[in-house]
Amino acid sequence: MKLSLLTLFWGLWFVNFSTRTIISPLLPIIQDELAISHALAGSIFSFLSLGYTITLLLSGLLSPRIGYKRSIIVGLLICMAALFYLKYATTYSSIATVTLFIGLGAGIYLPSAIPLLTASFGRDSWGKAIAFHDTAPSLSLLSIPILTAFALRAFHWRELFVILSAACLIALIAFWAFSPDPHPREEKRASLSDILARRDFWILALLWIFGASNGLGLYNVIPLFIVKEKGMELEMANTIFGLSRVGGLLVVVTAGFLVDRYGVKKILFLVFLATGLSTMGLAVAQGVPLLVTMLVLQATLSTLFFPAALVAISKLTTFNERSIFTGTTVAIGVLFGAGLSPLVLGAAADLWNFQFGILLLGVITTLSCAVLRNLQRI
Repeated sequence: MKLSLLTLFWGLWFVNFSTRTIISPLLPIIQDELAISHALAGSIFSFLSLGYTITLLLSGLLSPRIGYKRSIIVGLLICMAALFYLKYATTYSSIATVTLFIGLGAGIYLPSAIPLLTASFGRDSWGKAIAFHDTAPSLSLLSIPILTAFALRAFHWRELFVILSAACLIALIAFWAFSPDPHPREEKRASLSDILARRDFWILALLWIFGASNGLGLYNVIPLFIVKEKGMELEMANTIFGLSRVGGLLVVVTAGFLVDRYGVKKILFLVFLATGLSTMGLAVAQGVPLLVTMLVLQATLSTLFFPAALVAISKLTTFNERSIFTGTTVAIGVLFGAGLSPLVLGAAADLWNFQFGILLLGVITTLSCAVLRNLQRI
């Protein structure tokens, strides 16, 4: 395997994903500074996910035409500019607008990266390559809350966005200098209508909704949950929150080996079932030791869905279909999962508590794994 190329894409995915994870550990501060409700605080991620969804859809359609490499560079430029301007956003509306643009920039990456990765590695290595690539989000989920907790001792919270903007610039230069740039092959060009007519597309889109809800969607509100509802101090909460992500980083590569050996459908079913049950366990956990244990377990299991699902997409598509299928599937998952779930969980907390919303999410996720029996081709 071309480790240097894989490492380059890993770095890009880490920086890209961190543009979305940086807001969550700062959300209690943002909520207090703006004096807004839980629902409005959660809605910031709806704007982020809306922008992400728009460019996921457009990237799947346009990237094969303008080139995957150019598309990723444009996305990094948008993220870099938006993060810089987020430092100066002082109202709810301005923060929501800038996070929309962060989502617009970040959404370009994945539909362009997956075709580049699968073109660079053999089919029998896709599970391992995509799983290694997907350790980047796991490390971002782990490290960003911890780094934020320590950085807030030395920097104002708004300055952290400028630091991440500089990281986008470094990633852009490295990618521009060293990445290959394969062009779409001479095959029938995929159309959105063809993708939308496929049953396997809608199955994976539904699974991605619940995968994203249990992953980034739940991640985005957990700091509010453990600070506002469980009464932890912000620094302690972010440290525990970050350390709870260690398991996902350690086991995500294992998922790639298991997919290559036992098949993606079987692994998806087991991961999805376990994720739903662990989310239910997180909701009902009482006491700090059990709460931390369930945070670790839920974060570990929910992470395993994404590399397995990306391998499933890759095996269900041709090279020319891969970008639009990936972009559209992830767009639906992000919009209704990562985007809508923080708003719903925040509204549930305003009406009842976070525990009720998280428990309901776990129950629905557990039940939804039954749709995998209709996925026949993998």
